[in-house]
Amino acid sequence: MKKLLASVLILSAASTSAFAADDKSWAATAELGGTMTTGNTDTSTLVAKLDVTHTLSDWKNNYYADILYSEDDDEKTASRWKVGAKGAYILDETNSLFVLGEYEEDEFSGYDSVASLVGGYSKNFYKTDSVTFDGDLGPGITLFDVENGSSEKTGILHIGLTYENELSATSKFTQVLISDVAFDSDKSTLSRSETSLTANIMGELAMKLGFIISHDNNPIFDKKSVDTETTITLLYTF
Repeated sequence: MKKLLASVLILSAASTSAFAADDKSWAATAELGGTMTTGNTDTSTLVAKLDVTHTLSDWKNNYYADILYSEDDDEKTASRWKVGAKGAYILDETNSLFVLGEYEEDEFSGYDSVASLVGGYSKNFYKTDSVTFDGDLGPGITLFDVENGSSEKTGILHIGLTYENELSATSKFTQVLISDVAFDSDKSTLSRSETSLTANIMGELAMKLGFIISHDNNPIFDKKSVDTETTITLLYTF
């Protein structure tokens, strides 16, 4: 746990240095949260996220990573990490074409890893000074490496919706809905809902409350179909 935490702190420091040049085409947020108790009960939880956006004349690229790790009395209760990248070619103010790739390892999902590659069309449905509503739609493929050593793949239809509302100058509400609908009925359709509320503390530092629901309609090895995650993190924008 200590080595993992040290790695996250080093990554955060390196990321801050990388953006010190004040290149306005780059924007990033880093999140860190966790708990640690000792005594009658020894528990520890770490949540860390990094989200980077690079805006060019014809492209808007997004890179992201997140880690969740938890122990209870020296027994691992959660261990997940995920990385992803999305490149969007801008057609005009409201339309773009995108390519999205993700890779995730979750020790408690029944899969050694899940990887996906998607291409499709993005649309901005609504935009004001405080509210944006965007959607993604496109076909792709998901590769599952199962714990027993076998591999599976399925074609998918990727559906994504993102709603953001700046409630005030210091707070923002975000709702993200994503579903990778499997073409094969015996393969998993993976869906995720992410709800968050961000409130500025001072300067570039904010507090973020998040609630995530993950759903697998065809879980393996008697795993539960729904996982939930509630987080409170500090968020730094640079």
